[in-house]
Amino acid sequence: MNILLVLRTLGNLLILLSGILIIPFGVSYCYGTKEEIWAFAITIMASGATGLALKFSLKPENEDITIREGLAIVTFWWISCALFGALPYWFSGACDTFCDSYFESMSGFTTTGASIFNDIEALPHGILFWRSMTQWLGGMGIVVFFVAILSTIGVGGHKLFSAEAPDLTTDKIKPRIAQTAKILWVIYLSLTAILIPLLWLGGMELFDAVCHAFTTISTGGFSTKNLSIAAYDNLFIEIALMIFMFIAACNFILYYQLVTGRIKKVLVNSELRFFVGLILCAICLVTLALFFFNANAYNGGVKDHKFDTIGGSLRYAAFQTISIMTSTGYCNADFDIWPNFCRVFLVLLMFIGGCAGSTAGGMKVARIMLLFRSGIRELVHVIRPRAIMHVKLSGKPVSEDIITNTLGFVVIHLGLLGVFSLILTIFGTELITSFSAVASMMSNVGPALADAGATKNYSGFAYPCKWVLAFSMLVGRLEIYTVILIFMPLTWKK
Repeated sequence: MNILLVLRTLGNLLILLSGILIIPFGVSYCYGTKEEIWAFAITIMASGATGLALKFSLKPENEDITIREGLAIVTFWWISCALFGALPYWFSGACDTFCDSYFESMSGFTTTGASIFNDIEALPHGILFWRSMTQWLGGMGIVVFFVAILSTIGVGGHKLFSAEAPDLTTDKIKPRIAQTAKILWVIYLSLTAILIPLLWLGGMELFDAVCHAFTTISTGGFSTKNLSIAAYDNLFIEIALMIFMFIAACNFILYYQLVTGRIKKVLVNSELRFFVGLILCAICLVTLALFFFNANAYNGGVKDHKFDTIGGSLRYAAFQTISIMTSTGYCNADFDIWPNFCRVFLVLLMFIGGCAGSTAGGMKVARIMLLFRSGIRELVHVIRPRAIMHVKLSGKPVSEDIITNTLGFVVIHLGLLGVFSLILTIFGTELITSFSAVASMMSNVGPALADAGATKNYSGFAYPCKWVLAFSMLVGRLEIYTVILIFMPLTWKK
């Protein structure tokens, strides 16, 4: 492991972060308080000074980034990013403790959307903008942004890109990874630019429209309102958000193929078709459950008139289903008081998440498809031991290495889910809260059940629990392997 190269690359990234922080500094300068302005100014100086010190004081002999350096850079960058990103919350007084500040920052950069703030609307504009911007940066991945802008990394850029976005299949749009990253960011910027005026025309103030566009395209879910999207009670806004949450949860490479005329390749993509079918089936099930359970007065004998009709049930079921499955985490209703069928079903959707190559969290649809199809193959082998069957995605056989990798990913994912949940219970967290909160953090969703429900937040959790949940967010965002390998001695040996 070339430690000097890792630290010097982190220095370059911190310099970039200090430049990005100028934007929320400008917002706070126009609309914020003196404390808020100084908080961003100190953060810019701290990030920039640290970056310059690392960049110019360290001169590694070998500047080739291998897979080991790529893993270390990405993992330590996200930790450092959350560290410096927490400073504006702490120095401005928005958070009382650094633990809360770091939790909020990690939640932003990992696009989880879990918050410790009890009164979001009381926060100054600069802090609100920074919350949304951290999710927008983390959505596509600030490391990919770094590769796109500063392509001087050269061949090592692919190692960083792969560690940042470890999808099952990495299709390069262009031969050079920097070109690929630039194209992905153009798509990302274009979608954001389209959504902002739509939300503004739908009735949001321009500032709110920008913040919600940031957190929708990144499938992050931070809102500028205490009641999230329920505060607007606007069907047009909900439909616009549903469409763009779905778009952001699809593989971004498909959009490049669509624009370049390769429509057939998009239509035959098995992951996309499975994703669409799964969402439609999930919406139908939740809609019917809300309607028929409400007819029997499931909620303590009191009917909720929002679900008196199929249309009303469909509105809330569709929004909440898409929001949860895409790992966005917006709420237009308190789904924690819905029938138990709906609550459990939504938690299961958290595990699935969006498509590979998207900004969504979760295990990814492609992995679920591989698990299902490999399971069917094993069942067939019981009856026909000599049958030769290939597991395929989009008509192409998937190698056994990828299937093994997927099985290992799921086993480790479920194992960590159990361990983290147990740790939370040690500190007095109730069982349903512990399990659903960790599942939500590892899938980068945000809201969970019980004490972490849709209308609640994470401020009441014990500090050790917040650190565990913050680590869960990081593990989920970098899809487990990138973080776990850092703790293995083999990674550090020559």
